[in-house]
Amino acid sequence: MRIFGPDMKKVLIPVLFILLSWSGHLRCQDTNKTAFWFPKGNLYPTIRLDYKEGQISGSLYALYASDRWQNRAFGIFSLGLRSNLIRWQHAPKRASELGFELTAFTQFIFEDPFGNFQTNLFNIDFKAGIHYQYQLNHWRFRGRIYHISAHLGDDYIFRNGIEDFIDNPRIYEVVDLSAAWVKAWWELYGTAGIIFHSAYPRRPILFQTGVKFEHPIGKKDWLRWVSGADLRFEQEQDFRPGLHIGGGIESGKKGRFPVAIMADYYNGYIPYSLYDKVLIQWIGASLWFNPF
Repeated sequence: MRIFGPDMKKVLIPVLFILLSWSGHLRCQDTNKTAFWFPKGNLYPTIRLDYKEGQISGSLYALYASDRWQNRAFGIFSLGLRSNLIRWQHAPKRASELGFELTAFTQFIFEDPFGNFQTNLFNIDFKAGIHYQYQLNHWRFRGRIYHISAHLGDDYIFRNGIEDFIDNPRIYEVVDLSAAWVKAWWELYGTAGIIFHSAYPRRPILFQTGVKFEHPIGKKDWLRWVSGADLRFEQEQDFRPGLHIGGGIESGKKGRFPVAIMADYYNGYIPYSLYDKVLIQWIGASLWFNPF
């Protein structure tokens, strides 16, 4: 399996060259700027309720599909990293950074057919890309180019008797731009993207928006109530929104959220696998852990 094909490399190499050249130009223009290699954290906030965000998380859901609640549970586990190679500090509230993202999203189906409990690997999605992030006071900006691919699990293929090759529309590359406003306990964000290359014909436009609110529990600034909503729209799915909402408790230093536990609900097209025209709902609980 190749994560980066020839077409992806043709785009990545010029983009990296432009970003590094622009950063070098900025350095010449701003002699007060300080550079840090491998900085901690990210200038652009991690979008916790985005199912395709690079982070470490685990979820367990009851599944509603085909007009009924299914006799099975859906488990999602992601192992991801959003990290930066270098950060330039231009001023106290103005900085930029160049980094990368690598994530694997794994989905399991837990079911009890005929009284024999089974755990079946349903699908694994992979994401890999690079980003350039910028902070200006309360505003954060991010430009990305990344690859997404979905791969059905061996358990699912075997138990469903799949013997032929299946068209997989979830193999594509995206370029997008994001903006977020972060102040006090509020965070609002929006993204617009284009699929510029796909293994199969696919309508290209993507949109995403959302909000997060958090507030300290008592006088403990390391323990907070947290809630949020995320909306994703794809032209391929006629812009029908995928809605993800949740609320719970977050602990750790503000801005890093090492641990968050939330009850959450999703309604929309399944966000993983090549079956991206299947409408589902699920409700359950999720845990996020972000040590980077």
